[in-house]
Amino acid sequence: MNEIQVVNEASGRQTIQYDDIQVRPVLQNFITPLTDDSLEQLEENIKMNGCLDPLTIWERDGGELVLVDGHNRYQICTKHDIPFKVRILRFNSEEEAKDWMINHQLGRRNLNPDQLSYFRGLKYERMKKKRGGYDKVLSSGQSGDKTSEVLAREFNVSDRTILRDAEFAKGIEVIARSNPGMKNDILLGRIKVKKSDVQTLAQVKDLRQIGKIKNEADLYNKAQNLRKEKEAVKAEKAQKEMDERVNDALETIKNSEPVFADKDERIKRIKANLLSAVNKTIQQKDKNSLKEAKSYLKRLEDELFGKYANA
Repeated sequence: MNEIQVVNEASGRQTIQYDDIQVRPVLQNFITPLTDDSLEQLEENIKMNGCLDPLTIWERDGGELVLVDGHNRYQICTKHDIPFKVRILRFNSEEEAKDWMINHQLGRRNLNPDQLSYFRGLKYERMKKKRGGYDKVLSSGQSGDKTSEVLAREFNVSDRTILRDAEFAKGIEVIARSNPGMKNDILLGRIKVKKSDVQTLAQVKDLRQIGKIKNEADLYNKAQNLRKEKEAVKAEKAQKEMDERVNDALETIKNSEPVFADKDERIKRIKANLLSAVNKTIQQKDKNSLKEAKSYLKRLEDELFGKYANA
């Protein structure tokens, strides 16, 4: 099996050499994994009937031939020395090849819900990245719709579903960094995990905080801890904001001169606050203190010559 026939002769080739085909793990990552039963059934079909569908090859500018679809068939044909055909496509870049692969996977009818969610999430992240890292396009000639809204219409789901898909895809890739086998097991349904646990991983900026995901129990425990830490930070922030509001209110009360107070006492407090604001303005060159000084000066004017003059 040295020469392999090319089915689309318009590509400029009639045959390619078997040894020239490259399999790149970074691209194989975009292939839907098969269950053991499905892989076994595919192997039996190919052994009995041959490889009926051509594999898809990306011919790069330098002439390199990279496999972009048919990895399972390629593995089976290689194992049993079964001939196969190929069709050749050309892409401008590896990123364009990845986009084609994701769209090709999304076109399959046999994706389970987690696989569909994963590939929709991948597509969302890649589209958003092309749009400058934002979920909305504002530049000339581009749609003003959010990326999530565009994909929601394409797949007939809500835009919120697309956003959850993106978190799921990112969480799956976090798992794959240290445990690629677990990624495949989740997408194949071999192991059951909470989707929310996977999505929680996507919200962590420093992946060192997560470490290696060993198994389902480890994922659950890490997700629980991450949620607790997030809630603690949220509660601490809320308490801090509350404390600041209380302190501001106390400071306002402290510095206020209520009309029902003794007039001499009001003027005395205004004078002290005015001097304090003036000194702070001069010493620290603080514009806010200058505004405070003007405010106290206005209060003093009201007390002596204005609406509180006879109070």
